[in-house]
Amino acid sequence: MFTDLSVYLIVSIFCVLAIALFLLGFLGTNFSIKQEEDYQNLIIDYGNLYDEQEIDEQNWKQELPAYIATYLQTIEISLKELYLNQLIITIITSAGFLLIIASWLTPSGTFWGFFISFLWGTIITCVIAYLIIAVKIGTLLKIPIKASIGKEDILKWIYGNGFFTALFMGGIITLNSLFIVLIMKAMSVQSTKPENYAIMVSGFPLGMLISGIYFREGMSVTGRGIQAACDLMIKKEQYFGDIGNSLSYTTKIAAGMSSLMAEVNFFDSMLVLSLFVSMPSIVLVNSVDYHYSDNFIGKIFGIQLVFILSWIGQLLISFLSHILKNDDAVAFTANNVRCQILMSIFLSLCFVIFSLLSLPKEFEFGDKEHSQIYREKVLNRDFMGCGFIGIVVSAILIIYYEYLTSHGYSVAQKVALISYKAPTLNIIQAYSIGNIGQIVPALLIALSLFISYKLASLVGILGLFLGYIMNIYILMGISMLGTLSGDGLKLSFLAQFANNIKDRLHSITWAAKNYIVWLKITNAGALIIAAILIIGTAIFFSKTFILLLNGYNLFGFLIGFGLAYYNKGITIFIVKTICEEALYDEKSFQLRKNKPDEEIALENFSYTYFPLKNRQGNYYVLVNLLSCTIAVLFTGIIFGHGASISLAISNLFINAIMMFQSILTGTVLKNAFIYNSYDQQQQETSQVLSVNLYGDIQGQTVEESQNIQNPYYMIYIMLITLVGIELFKHD
Repeated sequence: MFTDLSVYLIVSIFCVLAIALFLLGFLGTNFSIKQEEDYQNLIIDYGNLYDEQEIDEQNWKQELPAYIATYLQTIEISLKELYLNQLIITIITSAGFLLIIASWLTPSGTFWGFFISFLWGTIITCVIAYLIIAVKIGTLLKIPIKASIGKEDILKWIYGNGFFTALFMGGIITLNSLFIVLIMKAMSVQSTKPENYAIMVSGFPLGMLISGIYFREGMSVTGRGIQAACDLMIKKEQYFGDIGNSLSYTTKIAAGMSSLMAEVNFFDSMLVLSLFVSMPSIVLVNSVDYHYSDNFIGKIFGIQLVFILSWIGQLLISFLSHILKNDDAVAFTANNVRCQILMSIFLSLCFVIFSLLSLPKEFEFGDKEHSQIYREKVLNRDFMGCGFIGIVVSAILIIYYEYLTSHGYSVAQKVALISYKAPTLNIIQAYSIGNIGQIVPALLIALSLFISYKLASLVGILGLFLGYIMNIYILMGISMLGTLSGDGLKLSFLAQFANNIKDRLHSITWAAKNYIVWLKITNAGALIIAAILIIGTAIFFSKTFILLLNGYNLFGFLIGFGLAYYNKGITIFIVKTICEEALYDEKSFQLRKNKPDEEIALENFSYTYFPLKNRQGNYYVLVNLLSCTIAVLFTGIIFGHGASISLAISNLFINAIMMFQSILTGTVLKNAFIYNSYDQQQQETSQVLSVNLYGDIQGQTVEESQNIQNPYYMIYIMLITLVGIELFKHD
């Protein structure tokens, strides 16, 4: 076990290293085209990506590189404007939450500590959100240039940017959580209630959640709505190059923008990391051996040291991202991606043993004054065992979800090919796969939670959480590879670059799209485990058995069920509304118009259209947020803490099943469409391609196939239930 000073040094050094590695790459590489010099350099670089003979034969415009550079510049300006739009509503919502809700909800003596943690989390989220947006557009700019060099350069460029962005996120969140723990411990030193410290620390992930919900949900619903509209306008064509001359400039911008906005898995991972660094402080206040220890920081951050060791291993692995050589770009991508995750899993199994050194050999967990809740000795070897379980469960789910959703296997192929028989059969079969297939992750997560709890109570579930996310940085890099390689492919067809560039990107995208699901199931499982930890801590703080089948608790259960579907319904409604308006509303700047003035289109999209749609999406996000707040407060204040925790439990159950099901259904529909549209043999039947396109639209609008469903609303309900547990405790 480490001393406080050694933990300060180790955590600070490695977190600063993670931040520095990212900033060296970010500042040393041009990720923007806002300056005139950058714009001209990009035109020159793009001008070298054409086959002159093809240009002469097709009589294409020599101005095409400048056209594409302007197109990308428009997207960059629009994304930065959206960031400012999100920043304003984040500040307003955060201020309102602190002044109206938190000042009333938090126990006496905790508001200012909660305020500092919440504000700190909000600032960190705004910084991370800006960098995620900047890295996405900056990476996209150079994908065609890297593709002109070779397949190794594409993989290193996209995967490397994704991995080091993930490393930066983990570094800055962990480092700031150390500061939060130090400040909150100092502010609670006079308190006789250990739970007050936990309430103050919980402000950090709650601040990141409330500020991140607009970047995550607001951008997702806007992007998905406009992306569905563009897909419906393009209809049976997959690539811009096939009909590039007939698409309006505004439609091209909308298609490119919406694709970048709709994928928000990094924001889900950000929430996972914020919860992971906060949960040891929140859970372990229930241990007198931890909370009252003179070596408090050394013990609390013992779990973080294991995680830091794992990302050092992942950093070394990331430099081997192209170690396996193969002339076939599809096999090259698949082999190297799988090699990355296999090496990471093996190292994680080795590194979790380090918990024997970073944690006390034995410590007491529970409330000595209320032993009926739970009180036992916890051994560090039991914690290590739970970590092993988390790694194994994560690996099994990665394999399971890839098999059911990858277009390289028969399940997704059958969904694609069943369209030959009749329309909509692909959608029906995808839903059957999702509803049947969700039982395996549900049982695996439930079994792992049960075993972990029996081994070491909530501390065991904390170990399960650690093991489950130990490979998350590698998975974030792989997810960005799958997402941005597809965007780069669309850009190359739109720009009509040389065939060798399009062929390389086509092959890499074909393989990499199959592995985005890895991060989605990891995020989903991690958030479910975190929610269980929060509920368990709330039960500990309530200091009584509360899960009784009475009318009050039953009311809470029913509200929790209904709230989960209500949140999903509101989200689908706004996606549908944005899509419908983009298609039919004459005031939507006519996305369908064939030849708009490009300068007007630039101004409309950068400063008017997308911010307008985004504000519309944010309005419904706020409606969902307020609905969750009112439901929890009403249930807790009127019916007591038993009903409020029952609400949280039922909401977690429903959201967990919806996540597992929607990941399967949405991803298999998307990959079935990819299988049809990328495989030339399947393009012979346009009806089949069209049916699978409609299936993909169903997946992205209803099942949120790019991401996971309702994660922020679910965790928000858990956290405000925890924060308000003292207020809800009454007869």
